[in-house]
Parts: sequence; C-alpha cells; structure tokens
Amino acid sequence: MCKPLWFLPFFAIAFTQLAHADNDQDCDSEIVEAVARWAGIDGKLVSWNEEGGLIAAAACKTMPNAPGTTIAAIAFDTNSEGRFRWEIDGRKMEVIALVEAGKVVAANRSTIVEDAALNVGYYRIDTARYILSKDVRAFGVVFYSGGSISRTVDAGFEKKLTLWIREGEHLRAILDTYLYEFIRIGRPSYHCERIARADMTIGVEKTSSHGFADLSITAHVEEYVCGEDERDSLTESTIRKVLKYDGKSYGVGFLWWHPEEW
Repeated sequence: MCKPLWFLPFFAIAFTQLAHADNDQDCDSEIVEAVARWAGIDGKLVSWNEEGGLIAAAACKTMPNAPGTTIAAIAFDTNSEGRFRWEIDGRKMEVIALVEAGKVVAANRSTIVEDAALNVGYYRIDTARYILSKDVRAFGVVFYSGGSISRTVDAGFEKKLTLWIREGEHLRAILDTYLYEFIRIGRPSYHCERIARADMTIGVEKTSSHGFADLSITAHVEEYVCGEDERDSLTESTIRKVLKYDGKSYGVGFLWWHPEEW
C-alpha cells in the first residue's frame, strides 16, 4: 500500500519553524527605527511575540555592491493593539526599504492581508547577482507564509520571491513568483494521492529585452503517483522558461510549469 502524500505541503511550515533560529539577517534597532519613522509608525518596535510589539517579521542585509546600503524588509502589525493575535483584522503594513546612514533613501509600502491560508511568517533577503543592465542590479525579497496549507486543497504555493529595482526614492517590483508550488492531479484514491511539486530557481540570461537582461525560471518537478499495485512511484523532470522584460515587469503565472495534459 502506498503511503499518503498529504504531508508534502507541510514541508514549508516545518522549514519556517526551523528558520527562525537563523538570525544572520536580523535588523538592528537603528534600521528598524529609520523604516518606522519613514512609514509614520510609532510604538514598541520589538517582535509582536512581546506584549505590544509591532514587528511581525523583519530581515536586513547589506547590498553587495553598496556596503553603505542596507536592504530592509519589515512587516508592521499596527492593527492588533490590545487584542489577541487571532482577533486581529489580518492587515499588516509591509515596507521594503533601502537605508543609508540611518535614513531611508528609497522604499515601497504595501499591505499584507492575512487569511486562512496566508499568515506572516518571515523574510529572507536575496542578493544574488541579478544584474539586469550596466546600471541596474535588482535584489530579491522572499516572503515565507506562517500559515498552514490544508490537505483538502488542490494546489498551493510558498516562498514568494519579489525582485525590486530602485527608481530614485522609490522601489519598484519587476517580478513576483513563487519558489515552491504543488498541485494534486485527478481524484485521490482512498489510500493515496497523485501530486506534483516544483522548486523554482531564477537565473540571468545573456540576452536582453527592453534594456533589461532576460531571466530564466527553472522548475525542478517531482511527481508522486500510485500505480495499479498501489506502490509509490516517483518521476522527476526539469522545465525551463525564459522571461522577457516588457518595459514594466517580467510576468510569470502560478503553476506555469504544469502541463495541460496532466
């Protein structure tokens, strides 16, 4: 009898719990205060795990080609004062910022809306060599959800990567994609399921479009399936797609690697 495969989506949750111990991207108080000041936030600038704390998640890292610049990604919990965590309205202010000498020099502010499948987990700053042109180097922010993915859903995703570029005092997102996705295929039997999952990697190509280097996204796909004798089988494949900048973004869709004939 094949073993059930519903445990796969929970891999991301277990990884999230472990990663909290990795503090190499902690933000110092000066950076947090600078970002909060820019966003107009007053209050207790500590983890929301402490009473009255406003920091739901934060990560900081020095820009490789600019040692005086720190990349900061911070989610502020400004809507839960005096209430239990499960009673909040689910909105968090997200600020992605570049900080120099204690001052925000470029930033973007948005809202994260939490729901049953999406909770603020943590951030990781990605400073791979996203060199898009002679004068432009992008950086990535990976958002990990702290929410669980129900075993009853047919598809899911985790590890949202956003690539950012600086335009004066503003930061602009040019790519949003997920680095982990899964899909259930067909109807599961009583004993087991058929499921495919993909881990994505991003590369920079030598070709270019509209002034920016093309990007490649590669899906490393694993498909688990039960055969007629109800034994597990595993197939692996690699699917690659080139993304071209259209003057605004690179674009990419959810489950783009999933063949229609599945």
